Amino acid sequence: MFNIGTSLRSRVMNGVSVLTSIRNLGYMGFLRPNEGAVKGYKRVGRGQASGLGKTSGRGQKGQKARGKVPHLFEGGQTPFYKRFPIIGFKRPHKKIYHQLNLERIQEFWNSNRIPLKEGELLDIKTMKECGLITGGIKDGVKILANGSEQYNVPLSIEASRASKSAIESIEKMNQTFTARYFTKLGLRAHVLPDIFLLKKGYLPMQARPTHKRDIKYYSDPEKRGYLLKDTSLLLDHLKEDTRSFKKEVTKSALEQQLETASKKRSSDEVRYISVVDFLNKNEIYEPHTYSM
Repeated sequence: MFNIGTSLRSRVMNGVSVLTSIRNLGYMGFLRPNEGAVKGYKRVGRGQASGLGKTSGRGQKGQKARGKVPHLFEGGQTPFYKRFPIIGFKRPHKKIYHQLNLERIQEFWNSNRIPLKEGELLDIKTMKECGLITGGIKDGVKILANGSEQYNVPLSIEASRASKSAIESIEKMNQTFTARYFTKLGLRAHVLPDIFLLKKGYLPMQARPTHKRDIKYYSDPEKRGYLLKDTSLLLDHLKEDTRSFKKEVTKSALEQQLETASKKRSSDEVRYISVVDFLNKNEIYEPHTYSM
């Protein structure tokens, strides 16, 4: 009897403990992080019994006992990476393009993941919306020719740049490629126009290329630059502005006198006179006769 009562009592108590644990899940005071999610930090300088007291595990004196030392620090001598000459050049404003291969476009077209019809334009905004491009886009998109052998997508493409083989593969399908210039602000407005429309109510105008290198690239027919399709964007303005400006130079008083003196000319009348008439007129020449 006592055994039956003990077993019954243990079962009842276990049920109560289970119910209590379930009930306590709703209390904020019983919330605990998962096991292993939080790791305690090392407590140093808390007495000799801890094993990390007094010097806190840093030893006796020295530079490393008083602070941190960079891992490449060599005690003050010339570091290893400074003992060699600087070779090459790195452009500080080099543009980084997101590379997109033709095989990825072909894969998305075969799986009907590009929301376009034949002959329509595939631009950077559509690439971002359908998932052809993931992550951030720094300076634009460049089309590469990997998978050009099986490429048969009937879409025109607009991007920042493209390789020569990729342009040929696109034009084999009787489609066009356009290389368009974007600044970082212009690219953001092109990909996410809703942000500007909601905040400011308008979209910023797309900037024109200003660097000579960019103007040459986007007006090159081999690169399929967009400036050739609409020359009024930039090229017409460059052709019109062919005036030569002369700088005004102030001249000194002496230079002005010399300039006016050099402009003076003698009269047009020219008179000829012989030497004898000139001497007789001035009574300088008198003929003498000598007798023998």
